[in-house]
Amino acid sequence: MVKGKTLVRKVDGLFDLAALYDWFRQAQDGIYMVEVKRVRKPRSNDQNGWLWGCIYPMLLEALIDAGWEFVNVDQVHEFFKSLMTNEQVVNKETGEIVTFPSSTASMDTVAFSAYCESLRKYGKEYLNVDIPDPDKYWRMRE
Repeated sequence: MVKGKTLVRKVDGLFDLAALYDWFRQAQDGIYMVEVKRVRKPRSNDQNGWLWGCIYPMLLEALIDAGWEFVNVDQVHEFFKSLMTNEQVVNKETGEIVTFPSSTASMDTVAFSAYCESLRKYGKEYLNVDIPDPDKYWRMRE
């Protein structure tokens, strides 16, 4: 177990908590918070290729057609991150809220798919552009 984290695999209803027990045996006395979350695969190279090779270029063209002065897909990426992946941090003393975009690089396959679908919906609704479904065979046709 590294830095207080361990993976527990459950298969057919069976699981082994030995690594967790071992960690607690060697830990100092104290109160610990245990957080359980399902591990998902990080976004795939194909998903990333679809985003940067299809979605962002189509949105760039549509944004330019709509009067925006974007010059490259990196700007489109930053624009949509700030629009769709915002996180907020609140100052509990003043109530001030700071908003900043999240990273798409740390998204798992499910979150990344949802992000891509949001981009497609935005393109259709606001820019009148239909972004095609991902095509796993696109490399063979090039």
